[in-house]
Amino acid sequence: MAAERVSIENGRASFAFESVKNAFQDNQVKFESYRSYVKKMPSLIQVNGLGQSLAFCYQKGKEYRVIYDQLHTWLKEKYSQYFKEHNKEFVEVVIGLKSADYRVLTMEVLALLNWMRKFADGMAK
Repeated sequence: MAAERVSIENGRASFAFESVKNAFQDNQVKFESYRSYVKKMPSLIQVNGLGQSLAFCYQKGKEYRVIYDQLHTWLKEKYSQYFKEHNKEFVEVVIGLKSADYRVLTMEVLALLNWMRKFADGMAK
């Protein structure tokens, strides 16, 4: 069990590093804004819920949309069972989940954002 948890954390950390590095190297993204938004996302999710936070990111666009797409990529990879309907938007899938599944994805997103925050802070220095 402990080895499985380490493997999951390593996968999460690796994905977070690559995601933040790509945002850092992307000339279309203002990295300081991206970094700030990555740091704000956990509290946004805790206050408003994952669905509303994703809807906010979807609506805002730019750096928030990059984060939205990164979260979608990770969850689609790790929780493919929820993303079988290819014509549905990410936020649409999330808000349609059963309560227990919604909580699982919320916890996963918060764990991923924790890694993303650390890497964003590191790359900013």
